[in-house]
Amino acid sequence: MLPRRTTHRPDIDPARRRLAAAVLCAGLLPWPALAAASADAILGTWLTDDGASKVEVRAAKAADGSTVYDGAIVWLKDATKDGQPLHDAHNADAALRSRPLMGLRVLSGFKAAGGGWSGGTVYAPRAGKSFPAQLSIGADGRLQLKVDAGLLSKTDYWTR
Repeated sequence: MLPRRTTHRPDIDPARRRLAAAVLCAGLLPWPALAAASADAILGTWLTDDGASKVEVRAAKAADGSTVYDGAIVWLKDATKDGQPLHDAHNADAALRSRPLMGLRVLSGFKAAGGGWSGGTVYAPRAGKSFPAQLSIGADGRLQLKVDAGLLSKTDYWTR
């Protein structure tokens, strides 16, 4: 009678065995779903770096069928001045200066690209201007906004 062959190999480290099983299982996962989940990681409410406002980022379908990400102010630390709601008083376009800051879209037109989001603009109510920007989520979970203003650039960090 031949000796019985076993699948257990005591010479293989259990940690390596678990790693091999994890790699095998990862190959069975639906990768497009994971890519969509990472692109949607930006969704939700973010506290701005100065703590003065919260911005809710939402996804929408563009005319070409792609997903674009926009964000609007949903909370202001100081929402009123002299009992009146704050408005977009510094806007370069005088016709838009009466818009309330609450609900104002400050992120617009971002598309997922290369592990981040690009192609959009950030509107700065204090400056009354929009600037091109790139967004990414750091290892610490903060949203990084790299804003380009001509020759200068500035990076802000928003938290959940």
